[in-house]
Amino acid sequence: MITLLIISVLIFVHIFFFLAVVRKNFSVIDIGWGLGIALIASISYLQNTESRSNTLLLLMTLIWGLRLTFFIFFRAKGKGEDPRYTKFRNEWMPHPNLNAYFKVYIFQGLLMLIVSLPISFSMSLGKQEFSALNWLGVFLWIIGFSFECWADYYLSRWKLNPLNSGKICTTGPWSFSRFPNYFGEILLWYGIYFAGFSPESAWTILGPFTINFLIVRVTGIPPLENRYKSRLDYQEYAKRVPRLIPLFKF
Repeated sequence: MITLLIISVLIFVHIFFFLAVVRKNFSVIDIGWGLGIALIASISYLQNTESRSNTLLLLMTLIWGLRLTFFIFFRAKGKGEDPRYTKFRNEWMPHPNLNAYFKVYIFQGLLMLIVSLPISFSMSLGKQEFSALNWLGVFLWIIGFSFECWADYYLSRWKLNPLNSGKICTTGPWSFSRFPNYFGEILLWYGIYFAGFSPESAWTILGPFTINFLIVRVTGIPPLENRYKSRLDYQEYAKRVPRLIPLFKF
């Protein structure tokens, strides 16, 4: 099955790379992230459709992946290339497409396979019975998914208000965590891991560890913090509100 998954992901990222070159927009791969992992889950599920555990993992992944895909699509619609990728494009001259091919698209395909390990490997086992730990995973996924949806929706609505232009959102979920959407994303991936957990699949913790590391140390939080860290309003905000794990005050 691993060969089929690798071939499918390679075809998938090449389709998106072709679109990126034609549209001169490297950021289309962001739309493909959730869709790619949903594809991996679907292919894995088709290898063993009788398992109730597999059905649950598929539903959790599809709900997450399709929601994220549509959210990013409508957020980016009509806005052109994301400034992050434009910066890369300028840095990678005179061969931006070649650099993007390996550093963005092939790399993202590899990350899709690694992050989805708790899904693809657990599905290959075809579990039927649920343990308390599996149900804990479902609970964590529900909390993480709900938190991420709330954060994304709240920020989208907040940005529509012209009075908020140039300001930092510090209300709603942003009053509990400076990056509540990322907190939800990390939590739901640990939820997926535990939802499919068995002693044989314990090593697939590499999946949520990878997404955790990328968000906290590489592509998620650091670029945003670097953008705002010199602002006095952000410095004051950072003193009051935790970086990632929400602090609820009643």
